[in-house]
Amino acid sequence: MSKILLIAYSIFDHFQLNPAEETARRLASVTVNGLQVVSRIIPVSYNYVKNNLPRILEKEEPDIVIGLGLAPRARSVIIELASSNVASFTSRDIDGVRVDYEYINGVNELHVLPTRLPVDDIIKECHGKRGLNVRPGVSIGTYLCGVAGYIILEYAHRRGIPGGFVHIPPSTELALRHKLGYSMPLREIVESIRCIIEATTKHYSSNTSSRLQ
Repeated sequence: MSKILLIAYSIFDHFQLNPAEETARRLASVTVNGLQVVSRIIPVSYNYVKNNLPRILEKEEPDIVIGLGLAPRARSVIIELASSNVASFTSRDIDGVRVDYEYINGVNELHVLPTRLPVDDIIKECHGKRGLNVRPGVSIGTYLCGVAGYIILEYAHRRGIPGGFVHIPPSTELALRHKLGYSMPLREIVESIRCIIEATTKHYSSNTSSRLQ
């Protein structure tokens, strides 16, 4: 069976849970338009992501790959439109690592890749038709979500498959625990990610000659 791979970050910083991980676990083994969802949870570790995420992608050989990460200040589910090969962050990761400025793929020049998710179709279906709070964004940043986003996009572009990164807002439980100003019910986050998957599979099945056909 064809495969949809969800790459989701686990807990980090002072947060006691990560709705990205929870969403990926809830969607694991679900079948969407004939494709099975497979979820892989990764730590918020720069060295782990840089060294192991490319290996995970090569091993799994997905037909669609989507990264998921928590954006604590987000007010919607955000489809990130692009990611760069630059890592730069002052907040330490779970290993205590911080990076001033580093190219993550060994190429010493700035490189930006656009998403390979069908953003127009996703917004029309998920936000327009279903009323879900799903929107585009360009603020993926240069922390670990940006690192994973670029690795995913580099793989997706090289393989010619749909791929991208999605930021999600705090779940209601997380917001209550940490007194955050905005939240979305986890069920709505899960529904939004499933809608993104459904719109992506529908778009590529009908409009391209990719492996989804």
